[in-house]
Amino acid sequence: MLALVLTNALAMAIPRVFGAAVDAFTQGADRRRVITFALVIVAIAAAQALFRVISRIVVLGTSRRVEYDLKGMLHDKLVQLAPSFYEAFSTGDLMSRMTNDVMLVRALGGPGILYFTNAMLVYILGTGFMVSLSWQLTIVVLAPLPLMAWMVRGTVHQVRAFALSSREALSDLNTVVQENLAGVGVVRSFALEEAQVRRFEERSKAYLDWGLKESRARAKMIPMIGLAGGLSYAAVLALGGPMAAAGAVSIGDLVAFVGYIGMMIFPTVALGWILSLLQRGTAALERLDKVLQAPITIESNPDAVPLRALRQGITVSDYTFRYHDALDAYTHLQDGEVAHERPPALRAISLQVDASSFVALVGRVGSGKSTLLKSLLRLVEVPPGAIAIDGTDINEYDVATVRRSVAYVPQDDFLFSDTVAANIRFGAPDADHAAVVAAAILAGIDLSSEGLAKGLDTNVGERGANLSGGQRQRVALARALLRDAPILVLDNALSNVDTDTERRILAGLAEQRSGRTVIAASNRITAVQDADRIYVFDGGEIADSGTHDELAARPGLYASMREQQQLSARLEELP
Repeated sequence: MLALVLTNALAMAIPRVFGAAVDAFTQGADRRRVITFALVIVAIAAAQALFRVISRIVVLGTSRRVEYDLKGMLHDKLVQLAPSFYEAFSTGDLMSRMTNDVMLVRALGGPGILYFTNAMLVYILGTGFMVSLSWQLTIVVLAPLPLMAWMVRGTVHQVRAFALSSREALSDLNTVVQENLAGVGVVRSFALEEAQVRRFEERSKAYLDWGLKESRARAKMIPMIGLAGGLSYAAVLALGGPMAAAGAVSIGDLVAFVGYIGMMIFPTVALGWILSLLQRGTAALERLDKVLQAPITIESNPDAVPLRALRQGITVSDYTFRYHDALDAYTHLQDGEVAHERPPALRAISLQVDASSFVALVGRVGSGKSTLLKSLLRLVEVPPGAIAIDGTDINEYDVATVRRSVAYVPQDDFLFSDTVAANIRFGAPDADHAAVVAAAILAGIDLSSEGLAKGLDTNVGERGANLSGGQRQRVALARALLRDAPILVLDNALSNVDTDTERRILAGLAEQRSGRTVIAASNRITAVQDADRIYVFDGGEIADSGTHDELAARPGLYASMREQQQLSARLEELP
């Protein structure tokens, strides 16, 4: 602020000095005196340039740091939000907020603040200098300003509405691009390239239309402000000319006055751009605020205790879960969006997992197995009293230690764009090469016959595109095994490998678990038949439980699934 004040004060001094030089020249001043005035103006301009550079470094540098901090705040918040949040917001929309909206906020906090403050100082200091020359001319110059403000007011509201719609359209466009790039294989396999191109063009056209509307609305403001400046020039000439002829003001004062008007025109014209930037920046801030104000529904309470190891086991008691309830925390953040009622994913289920045991969850797709496994990591919002670990409510444990105590292999075996070894080492970055190899072998990765050109140093590509589905799942399993956590959770983690391989891997895990508790969900009966206890899920409820022999001996869903899968296996063996 000090640098801006000095910059504008020095700038305002130049027309005054120039006016004095004109008066001195008309009064017959010698060349030496005129040169003195010129040198004074040069000195003032040099000092002004110095303070202007300082002000820009401070303000624009601060805006860059604001951008840095804001992106950090957004990233930190996003990694803490529950998965249900991501059901309410698309990835493309969030990327748009992280990039374009943050950029607009940075522009508002940098050039926006700089030029707005500069304009206000020009008006204040300029008005003071003009009043010191002639209050009558000052009133004439300021007279068109109310008219300009009235004309600009309506346009500003239009710009803000169009800017917000433009941001939303850009989010939709980014979502289409992100989905098409991530799912390019699906698009090609269905020969829908042209359809997706048309979809992209529709979103792009919508973004273009809103952008043009915003640009047209902003374009109206500059001519309005320029018109006010022209009226001020005309008024000064109309009134100032007779006053100078009558001797009420000197010619130098009139020249200085015209100079002040010229200095005030640029901030006035820039004011239209500033108002536009303000509208776009505030629209972007509203969108960012929806993320920053989103409630963190899964977090440790202040008195949370760490989970050291699993000694007694895991108890699930009368647990009911509905994804609709989890979404309620976020749907109000989406304008005009209302969550649709969903049936419960889990209905009053109760089960026991003893420490160091191998427990399997079996059931059809959508029966609630994955929801329960996510609950064990508190990836979804677990109601109090529903799940206890070693007799303590899971909500009383520190979230980070619970997740560090559970090695989780989800269905969507996500791999990072790095090597096989780097992906396996992701959860244990300090693990040595021998430990990585051991985890890979335990996960069923045959380094000599997997087709990995560089072995563990083979790059997996984006999301593991260079690997087969079975290879991706086994790399994800090896990643979990390397953590050596007391609880291993497998959510259909080997669905892309053949039944015999899945059973062999699970049997190996059971033999070498060394006190590790294994909880595996699978749709294949033969893969989990060696489990200590099997829970059969159906429609979000536990339909039955027992050992493989017990469940196979009595009629029910388990026996029916087993019979169907045996029949399918025999049919596949037919020539």
